[in-house]
Amino acid sequence: MKKVLMTLTVAFAGLFATMNANAIVYFQSDFNGLADSTKVVNGGLLSLTAYGEPNNWGIVRDSALTIYGGATYNGAVSARLTGLGAEVAAGRSLLQMTGEYRTKSSYDGTPFAQAAEIQYQNNSWYFSYNSLLVNTVTPGWTAFTLNLDLAGLATDVAHIDMINLNFFIGGNAPGELQIDNLVVQTTVPEPTSASLLGLGLAGLLASRLRRRS
Repeated sequence: MKKVLMTLTVAFAGLFATMNANAIVYFQSDFNGLADSTKVVNGGLLSLTAYGEPNNWGIVRDSALTIYGGATYNGAVSARLTGLGAEVAAGRSLLQMTGEYRTKSSYDGTPFAQAAEIQYQNNSWYFSYNSLLVNTVTPGWTAFTLNLDLAGLATDVAHIDMINLNFFIGGNAPGELQIDNLVVQTTVPEPTSASLLGLGLAGLLASRLRRRS
């Protein structure tokens, strides 16, 4: 019995260690030191590229990713995140995007009157896997986290490597969306309550057995 309980303890400890495996960072940038005319932002394994009217003057301003309204769609997009199937197999099944956003009215004071989105997109069919909608004026920086469960896409072998990042404003109303301190990484999901409970019970039982021996 003692050997069984000790084996369980080791197994739970191994599970916990696996869940805290190192994340793989695909993109990381605070956009500092980039000229306002920058059209491509290199953040490590990924780059963001402007599309739509922002191509006329770039997508970086005031040390932030800046997307202007005024056209049907303006934005910045990344290439496909490749190798995600291998990430899932390695246990890193959570794609996580963190950063800050804010919106501004147009220069003439016209209120922000359009929807902006931060999203994980299928690069082939251009539909959203998961997204954050921003449709109000947020003059102060607002922290955000956008997750995507890759394990749920693992069976879709044809499309697991067709995910990209997309930041855009839709519609012809003026205004702008800014993104800062952007990090995109794959990581291991947080341990569930059941896992944590199991770890606690295994540790308690092992402690009692050590006292008896």
